[in-house]
Amino acid sequence: MSEIDEAKKRIEKRRKPLNDHNFKKLYNSMIRLMVMMIVVLGSLIVLKNPELEKNIFNGAHLQKVITYLSQTVLDFLPEDMQVSQDVSYTKLKGNYYQGNSNQVVALKLGKITRINKDQVKMIDEKGVEITFSSLKDIQVKEKQEVKQGDVIATYQQKFRMTFRYLGKNITYQEYLGM
Repeated sequence: MSEIDEAKKRIEKRRKPLNDHNFKKLYNSMIRLMVMMIVVLGSLIVLKNPELEKNIFNGAHLQKVITYLSQTVLDFLPEDMQVSQDVSYTKLKGNYYQGNSNQVVALKLGKITRINKDQVKMIDEKGVEITFSSLKDIQVKEKQEVKQGDVIATYQQKFRMTFRYLGKNITYQEYLGM
């Protein structure tokens, strides 16, 4: 039985997790493959029906389309780009908020200072202490540097967020204005 366990451990070591970097590479290559397939199929259609090229795509217009596709679509997601949406939260009652997904993300550049059971404290680059509470699946570690848009944790239906600057509480709107 120990040989089976040992084989399982070796298999697990060889598996490459699908982390953000691997996901971006896979995603980029799949999108590029799909775009190339569309271009090839479009070219075959034009070859079968040359009237389409004359009527729909005149030479100059076709060249602009090809240039646009090669410059934008095929290079649309650089490897170092963060994959996320704009950060926006809707205030509910008290200091409770909801976002446009079930993820709590960093509003600005900062550093995680403390993690409790369902709470994360962070200090941003301007010295504002942000406390996120009512969290589940915390995805950061203490003393970790976070960039704007990095996922901190997830939440069920709502989460609590408070801001302290120079020893006094400030509102979400005041924080966004800083």
